[in-house]
Amino acid sequence: MTSNLALASGMAEYPLFGVSLLIIACITLYGVSLCCKQRSFLPPGPKPLPIVGNVHAMIRRSPMACFQDWHERFGPIITLRYGQRLVVSISSYRVAQELLDKRGVIYSSRPRFIMASERMTNNMNLAIIPYNKRWQNHNRIAASLLDAGAVKRYAPLQDLESNRCLFDLQHSNDFSKILARYAASTVLTLGYGIHLSRSDCNEPEELEKINAHPFEALGSMYCRLVELFPVVDRAPYVLAPWKWLAAHAQRETTALHMKHLAAGMSASAWNWVHEAKASKLGQLMPDEELAYLIGTLQQAGFEAILTVTRLLVKAIVLHPECAERAQEELDHVVGSNRLPRMEDQNRLPYIHAMINEAMRWQPPTPFAIPHANTQDDVYMGYDIPKGTMIIPNIWVMAFDANDFPDPYTYKPERWLDANKVPHSSFGFGRRVCPGRHLGYSSTFIVIARLLWAYTISHAYRDGKKVEIDPWDLKFTFTAASKPFDASFRARSPHHHVALCGKGGTREGDTEREIDRR
Repeated sequence: MTSNLALASGMAEYPLFGVSLLIIACITLYGVSLCCKQRSFLPPGPKPLPIVGNVHAMIRRSPMACFQDWHERFGPIITLRYGQRLVVSISSYRVAQELLDKRGVIYSSRPRFIMASERMTNNMNLAIIPYNKRWQNHNRIAASLLDAGAVKRYAPLQDLESNRCLFDLQHSNDFSKILARYAASTVLTLGYGIHLSRSDCNEPEELEKINAHPFEALGSMYCRLVELFPVVDRAPYVLAPWKWLAAHAQRETTALHMKHLAAGMSASAWNWVHEAKASKLGQLMPDEELAYLIGTLQQAGFEAILTVTRLLVKAIVLHPECAERAQEELDHVVGSNRLPRMEDQNRLPYIHAMINEAMRWQPPTPFAIPHANTQDDVYMGYDIPKGTMIIPNIWVMAFDANDFPDPYTYKPERWLDANKVPHSSFGFGRRVCPGRHLGYSSTFIVIARLLWAYTISHAYRDGKKVEIDPWDLKFTFTAASKPFDASFRARSPHHHVALCGKGGTREGDTEREIDRR
């Protein structure tokens, strides 16, 4: 199937392409001429260029480097212009708490996302829709499925799926595929009763493809133009290539979510679809809307679990001294005769420290998802006009040397006194990630078990160590480690015997465990 980007590239040969660009340029200039002049008491920031604002700076350099420089020069709260959009970036955890947590009643909405929300997901993606009645209804259902109490009941499933990881790694060092199966099978089983028994199945790739649609859009010239200058979206369909791209992505996304919804409704085992359908809110919700709600939850869960577990494997390979300390803790608390369990969490502080430090060291969502305020506000004497895009700049927060001395070094021990260290990986306020408990616990159990069972180290090819560049990242909405190699060897003959007894999971095992939740 033709990819979205290839589809977009092919549009360049469309006969009306030149006319399209001319009309877009005229509409853009007209729209910009109607914009209000910058207010006098906005937070400080770099001087914007006419029309494009500050976007030009992030074309020449990475956005991360730009933001770090700007915040060093102008302080913890700065103003930018993204085309027609007014943006405030926050680099202080404490400022973010003050605005997004304490003033959450007016800072819990989202900016307008023309492509990712309106055109690609029909304004039904829980993560990016505005703070309105639909969001409140979706969030109530999500909370019932994903709060701390609900996630505790999913431990038997996480036990089976993480066992399968240990078993599969005896036969393959393709840990990325094995972790992708783990992440996908966990959320698909919970969402729809769909268990994945093989690491070479297509479902993880299908999920990654659908997850990539909004990011491919952001990488397209047409789509960036629309988000920077929303007035451009008024162009008629025949002259708007981005609308074709979005419609293609929307059809694929809707088809996948509806296919999964049907599977969930017909499944014999308990799943999120059954639970949501049985609720008062779910009974009133159209099937397509419910499909998007559950689909958004499983997409976000898959992406988060896979991204963070791969990041932790990289950290373990690059910092064997941290792995050794974690294994000493596991040997002391768990011993060598059984696997770590969820009940061991409170007695394994160093494992928690490794996870928290990984999410700080290379934040999976470097700029979070922007907030928007629903009324004018004043903070520290600065005006923040209604509708401003508010970026909780987690990347810059994570490398603040005042909070994290030697910030570019992976140091789990900094988290052992948790009261002294701020944490922002899951967002802020009412828009905090609803799946944080599931994502964290799924990461904890599989990483604890991998460390218990295996020595994880550099891979060797033709007798030479395969090096890993720790900062070789792919930046879209997320910051994910690019593919790398690692070696997994049983820690001892005793551990090898224990691993041989795992034997993987069977469909009936999964259904029985999830029904016992």
